[in-house]
Amino acid sequence: MDKSVILSRKYGTAIYEIAKDRHILDPVEKELSFIRDTIEENAELKEFINHPFLTKDVKKDTIQKLFADHVQPIVLQFCYVVIDRGRIDLLPEMVDVYTALSRHEMGIEEADVTSAYPLSEEQADDLKKKLQEITGYKIIMKQKVDPELIGGFTVMIGDRMIDGSVARQLRELKSKIMQRD
Repeated sequence: MDKSVILSRKYGTAIYEIAKDRHILDPVEKELSFIRDTIEENAELKEFINHPFLTKDVKKDTIQKLFADHVQPIVLQFCYVVIDRGRIDLLPEMVDVYTALSRHEMGIEEADVTSAYPLSEEQADDLKKKLQEITGYKIIMKQKVDPELIGGFTVMIGDRMIDGSVARQLRELKSKIMQRD
């Protein structure tokens, strides 16, 4: 397994355990996401925070000035530890790990839905309800369109996939026809 994946899991799990023990999963998720999104959406800030020649103190001071008024001390301290260990470049992945663990603990799962055409609001609501019935979790859906599916949709929830696409059905049909020949 890639070292960056291992480290992201380690750090993401560590902050998750702390937040869980303190019963602050949701606020920490929002604050970590706020920091990650702010850095990711600002190219200059991202380049600055990841610059190899800047001292750790300068990076921590920048994080403190930008975020201290918006996040809890525990989140700020987590960022300091990540900077001290030279892992700030992995913050987005760490936040993803934290978010997945936190949401799972709170009974929420994220479903990545890919459809051949945009789903209507009614279709999306119906699918969301069905996924909630199947999983027993509250579902947060992210939707995207991929015309190569031809029709239907695919759903990824964690490491589980539901493939109701026409493209899959055609592949299966082709495979059956080829087996008969």
